[in-house]
Amino acid sequence: MEGVNGRYFINPPPGSPDANNKDIVYEVLRPLYGNPSSPRALHKTMDAFFKSEGFDTIGFEESVWKRVGGGKYAEDIYVSAHVDDCLIACKSKDIMAAFKKEILTRFIGTDEGEVTEYLGCELIRDRSAKSATIVQKGYAERVLKTFGMWDCKPCATPLDANSRLSKADCPQVVDPALHRRYRSIVGCLSYLVNMTRPDLAFAYSQLSKFVQYPGVVHLKAAERVLQYLRGTYDQGITYCDLGAEVKNKLIGWVDSDFGSDPDTRKSMTGYLMSLNGGAISWRSSRQGGVTLSSSEAEFVAASQAGQEVVYLRELLKGFGHPQKKPTEIWEDNASCIMMSENPTNRDRSRHVDVKVHYLRDLVRDGHVKLVKCAGTQNVSDALTKSLARPAFEKHREHMWGTRVPFSAFFSSVETKIAPVMAYSIKLPKFISFSNLSRKTKCAGG
Repeated sequence: MEGVNGRYFINPPPGSPDANNKDIVYEVLRPLYGNPSSPRALHKTMDAFFKSEGFDTIGFEESVWKRVGGGKYAEDIYVSAHVDDCLIACKSKDIMAAFKKEILTRFIGTDEGEVTEYLGCELIRDRSAKSATIVQKGYAERVLKTFGMWDCKPCATPLDANSRLSKADCPQVVDPALHRRYRSIVGCLSYLVNMTRPDLAFAYSQLSKFVQYPGVVHLKAAERVLQYLRGTYDQGITYCDLGAEVKNKLIGWVDSDFGSDPDTRKSMTGYLMSLNGGAISWRSSRQGGVTLSSSEAEFVAASQAGQEVVYLRELLKGFGHPQKKPTEIWEDNASCIMMSENPTNRDRSRHVDVKVHYLRDLVRDGHVKLVKCAGTQNVSDALTKSLARPAFEKHREHMWGTRVPFSAFFSSVETKIAPVMAYSIKLPKFISFSNLSRKTKCAGG
């Protein structure tokens, strides 16, 4: 394979003629599992093969390929790869079967058929309702049983409302057993958060700050997250057809909690991107520097969300779903919106890092549009702080796709409400806006 950097040597494997000779080592001529360069070598080999077949990468993603229909393959073919696990998508089953046969003549592998599980995630499709749900039920169950929490009493939220974990609760000397258990729990939660559980993102970001010196308070917080997981272990994200007006339309929410970290006084960034009713990208993390106002903290968070929007817009364009209008990012801070649209040099903003002003370029070039929403309607609020149960559950339903936020229906209510009701998605209460007539109302979260 291509892509091997450096030379690698191993001891003679058991059963070889030199297995007991300590003076002999073998040089690895081809990548083996476990070598640091093996994934890159496999990727370069696969990339060369796909490009020889007429494929090109999509957007800024180097592990997703597309071949436009024509020649021996009449339909478009999409391939994504995570090391040696691949997904193939095509409208024609015959073309897909022919292409899979061609791949297996080049690489040693197995055809697993229609995807039902991928990278530990289960995919459940309802073709009659045009919906798909991705969950990690099996993985979550194994995690709970591993840590002896399968029979625990579930709780309604991952963390206590308005709770803050602090370094003040870190001990001088960490108990080894507590340390091992805490790090294991946080490590297992990271896979859930990165794949299917945005509702755990804030709790995970708080726990991960104390993996070096956790105390009893931190371990109790981690076990509470497992209690919450016990009651929701079989939940995931649902995507469905919301109608032509919002089909494949990228929508985002962004929020910040100003100076919320008790140890560093840094703010939290939280954003969530949604497509076809469900979350596809999210983030909950502490900002890199100390901000001097809530508007500045929101501006920093919106700039980070804008970077994610650029990546996703290019990816969707490669999949044949270009975003013809600016992507709406719903923001609850009016000053942040004005700063993005009116690049004036004021005392309160002139000190802001230059890279943050990238957001202004995105707004000016028509890639992003910040839209004002009420703080109680901002889905990403659950990614910046621990909320009380009613607010958390409302935002969680938006993340999971079991309730569609009002922002997804803002532009043309009449054409969008009917398809959603057809698929039994919970509609929130109606909220009227001052600039709308009494008869025209918009569904709100």
